Amino acid sequence: MNEPSKQNHKKMILVSLTYLTLSILVFTVSVFAWFTLTNVNDASLVQNISGVEAEYEFYIFKDSTNSGSSDLRLMENLCSPTKTDQCYEYIPNPTTMYIVDGFAAPGDRFSFALRIISVGSTSGYIDLEVGNLVSIGYDRIENKIQSAFTHEITKISYDIDGIESEDIKDQSPVIYENGLFNSYWPAYSLVSNAPLLNSGINYSATIIYFDFYFDPTVYGIDSEGLPLTNSNIFMNQVFQIRNIYMTLHP
Repeated sequence: MNEPSKQNHKKMILVSLTYLTLSILVFTVSVFAWFTLTNVNDASLVQNISGVEAEYEFYIFKDSTNSGSSDLRLMENLCSPTKTDQCYEYIPNPTTMYIVDGFAAPGDRFSFALRIISVGSTSGYIDLEVGNLVSIGYDRIENKIQSAFTHEITKISYDIDGIESEDIKDQSPVIYENGLFNSYWPAYSLVSNAPLLNSGINYSATIIYFDFYFDPTVYGIDSEGLPLTNSNIFMNQVFQIRNIYMTLHP
């Protein structure tokens, strides 16, 4: 088991058809489209008997340039006392308040990784979605800040005995969805049917990499329904992605 798993990670058993709220992510856009990421405790877990069991590790990509991760190799790019930027920071308990300070503008990208480790004897599948989206600071639904953000699955891979595979997100039966959030839907699917190998296959895990991106080409519309020519409409708004849900199923 890798060192963060030995020393830091808090085990949590996930079961089939069980939703786990991993975290609350709060995005704040201010005068210059400043951006703050916050994790607040709002988790619930209801367990059922199942052979699909796993532990998870949650990572935030530390990136002073807000350009996102371009080297999608989790274990090779972990943060350390001597490496604090352009690296994945392990979050020991993502259901406890955690703050990542940052400044954002249209064009900025924020990267995350979720590592799901099989501890059961049965292979299964992982579904991941975000929900409970809230935009604050602008009354008209057409110009809420969440409509300027995209969600993107950037890679899905296996980690078997510490060796990470190539990207499998385009392999069947995986289904993933990339695109803009809008102002109407309460929840968004990121990925469905990502395989989780059983722990009898050496030491196995599945890693899901995903980004949130502030799209610089989204401007909103004016009071007459005509497109605006800049992103100023989004200043001083607050965008909250309050829940990340993971489901394991056979």
